[in-house]
This record gives sequence, structure tokens and C-alpha cells, in this order.
Amino acid sequence: MLAKLFTMKPADEKRSRTSLIRWTEEEFEQVKVAAGIRHLTMSEFIRRTALGRKADVQIEVDIILALSRVVQEIRSLHREMVERGLAPPEKELLEVMQSAGAAILTIDKCY
Repeated sequence: MLAKLFTMKPADEKRSRTSLIRWTEEEFEQVKVAAGIRHLTMSEFIRRTALGRKADVQIEVDIILALSRVVQEIRSLHREMVERGLAPPEKELLEVMQSAGAAILTIDKCY
């Protein structure tokens, strides 16, 4: 029954060759993040980019991730100010974080 559902690839189309790539830690992390954003394995991402195939990321994902990083940085700054005994501008920081959150929701609704 499975033979009817799936067809075997011809031997010359099967992936049988392996290669070893040496990376710096920074390069490895960059490729890992780039593949993850695209919901691809590192192997598939590298294969696609090396062979000139599409490995697109939807722009809204990049925007949402950037806005999320902004909110994380604001929270980090707030925490550091409190730890140093400084009074953070609560209202202003909250407004920026709420604006970023609203932008994320707007992007989500558009796509």
C-alpha cells in the first residue's frame, strides 16, 4: 500500500554525498539564525543558497523580530536603571513598548 502512496527517487537523485564545513562560532550562529527564521534546517538553507534557489524570508517576520528586540532592549535598559538606583522614565518607556506591540499586531493582521 505504501508503494502506491510514495515513489522512490532514482538513485542519481538521492542525497548520498556529505561534506564538512568549518565555521567560526559567529558564522555558525549567523547561518543557524538565518535558517531558523526561514523554518529550514541548516542543511536545506545552505543547499538552497549555494545552488541559487529561493530561501526567502517573509519581510513581516524580520519586522516583528526587530520590534521584539526593541521591546527586549527597553526592558533591559529599565532593569539596569532600577539596579543602579535610577528612576526610569516609566511612562515614556511603556508608551514605546505599547507602540511596538501595536505595530506587531498590525503586521500580524495584514498578513
